[in-house]
Amino acid sequence: MPALDTIADRQAQWSETANQLKSTIDNARWAVFVLSILGALAATIAGQMSPADTAALTSSPRTWVAIVGVVCLAAATFFTSRLLGTAHVTDWVRARAIAESLKREAFKFAAGAAPYDNPDPAQSAQLLEQERTKIEKDGEDLLPKQVPATGQGSTPRGPLSHDDYVAKRVNDQIAWFRTRAKEHGDVARNLRRVEFVLALAATLITALATVTGKSALFGGMTFDIAAITAVLTTVAGSILAHVEASRFDFLVMSYLAAARRLEDRRGAAQVPWSDFVNDCENILAAENASWIGKWSK
Repeated sequence: MPALDTIADRQAQWSETANQLKSTIDNARWAVFVLSILGALAATIAGQMSPADTAALTSSPRTWVAIVGVVCLAAATFFTSRLLGTAHVTDWVRARAIAESLKREAFKFAAGAAPYDNPDPAQSAQLLEQERTKIEKDGEDLLPKQVPATGQGSTPRGPLSHDDYVAKRVNDQIAWFRTRAKEHGDVARNLRRVEFVLALAATLITALATVTGKSALFGGMTFDIAAITAVLTTVAGSILAHVEASRFDFLVMSYLAAARRLEDRRGAAQVPWSDFVNDCENILAAENASWIGKWSK
């Protein structure tokens, strides 16, 4: 089926392009997260160390710790402006939207659902080709960023029976949603635990400072309690900002809701086959539209 092979090849390419763009964004976001924390820690430590003599400034440990802090914060700012701008996120979202749209049309065609249930296969193939062209036209400006597909992808390349569609589209998608929801939920939960511990530590240290005084001796250096609580609060805030920027909570909710809707549709009363396929694809389209809207903000 040449038309189905073509759309499957194009979908695999758009999917790999979206994966590469998303990987760059994820790596940059984690880099900014780590560098911001390291920069805050280094700046705080340098601020508590004894100033060096002017003659020994370049060899002073305090100077080198301060340099590390400045470099980390500068790198975090650079990555944020160059790799986490709106244009980068928009390009990834658009590439993923094109890939998912192509996959939906391919599954409807392979399953013989409307509008590809024409008795004449040639007309259905022509309609699929027209739909593919229309979908890809919206991403012509992204063509310079496309990368070759690394495999055949998960888009069907031949007709699907009823059981094949349910297994390869509905069941596999439900499993993917639940797996990804668990992964995102675990990361968000662990990060929030760390933030809770840091916030609690900052509160306890502040309380102790009312009894022990405003400074404490640690590692041979005298630290200002206010500086310690400030850096703990900064790190805790960076963690919450990272969780929010990564949309972990929204993705968990969106994935689980889509999985539940697919499960309900799979177990509902039987309807004409074409209606069942389109109902399932509409559920997936709605899920895609929700996260596209969320990431576009």
